[in-house]
Formats: sequence, structure tokens, C-alpha cells
Amino acid sequence: MEEKKLSGEESLQLIQQMIQVAKDEHREKGDGWLIWGWLLFVASVSSAVLSYAKLGRYIGWVWLGMLAIGLIVYTIGHLQKQDRKKVQTYVQELLNKIESGFFISLFAIVAAAYISESRFSFGYFFILYAFWMFIHGSAIRFRPLIIGAWVNWAAAIAIFMIRDYTYIMMVSALAVLVGYLIPGYMLRAGYRKKMQSSDRIVA
Repeated sequence: MEEKKLSGEESLQLIQQMIQVAKDEHREKGDGWLIWGWLLFVASVSSAVLSYAKLGRYIGWVWLGMLAIGLIVYTIGHLQKQDRKKVQTYVQELLNKIESGFFISLFAIVAAAYISESRFSFGYFFILYAFWMFIHGSAIRFRPLIIGAWVNWAAAIAIFMIRDYTYIMMVSALAVLVGYLIPGYMLRAGYRKKMQSSDRIVA
């Protein structure tokens, strides 16, 4: 059988359908933004409080706990993805590959930061966070994530300029709030609204 050649209009419709499917799939998994957002937000705020209270010796344990919980959550989520036997769009497959690259890069930076014992490593974290938000937000055409990306890039520059660790953690908390938590709750609200609309249509 000969392959059907798509017209320009049909190709555009196919691309739009792929973007919409990827957007719907991401909304179903939007809790990931909230899980990581809350882990990073709590760790940042806790670190700022501990630093201000001159209890900096406990900060490492806070971030180690966050990393351990995050690794467990990511592993469980990855295994669940493997168990799901469904056809994925090219866009979703690409996002999954980028996500894997993001986490590999994140753990590499964590390891490098631990070896070098540099407080400036937080700046590199937020450059990476911003890249991930920008790619994902652009792929699903979700402006709050793109805005969050620019905020996180700005936060990275600020962190390189700030010397006081307490203020670095305050900037970190703000960047996570704008980049992870607000978009995460907006995605969740949009998904719930869509599900309610679907239920009304079925009824």
C-alpha cells in the first residue's frame, strides 16, 4: 500500500492534535509539578530558617531528605509509565526523553555540587529548572510554565550575585513558587474543569 501524502492543512491539523494530546496527557500527570514544587519549596524555606537561626549544620540533611523522596517518587512514576501499554504521540515520547535527560543532568549537578562544596551550585539548578519549564511549557503551549522559566533564569542570575545563604534560599523558594507550584495548581484546576465538563456531556 502506498503511503498517503498529507496536504498542508492536514499536516497542520495532525500537529495540533498531537499538541492537544500531549497537553491532555500532561494535565493528567500535573501532580508531578506540585510534588517536586512542594519538596523544593519546603526545603528552601527550611534552609532559610535554619540558616537564619544559625543551625546550618542541619541544612544538608533537609536537602538529602528532599532528594531521597524525589528519587523515590521519580522511580515509582517511571515504573508506572513502563507498565502503561498505550500508544504515545511523538510529542509525549520526546517530552519523556527530555524529562529523563533533565533528571540525569540534575543528579549530575547534585553530585558535582557535593564534591565541590559550592553554594553557587543552586544557580545551576535553576538554569536547569528553567530549561525544563521552557521546553515543557512551549510543547504544551502553557504560558504560566514559560513565565516560570524566565523567573527561574532570573533567579539563577540573582543567586550567583547574592552572597548570603539565607537570601539565596528565599530566592529559591520564590522561584519554585512561581515556576512549579502556581503552574501546577493551574494545570490541576484546568484538568478538573475539563473532567467535570466531560462528565456533564456524558450525563
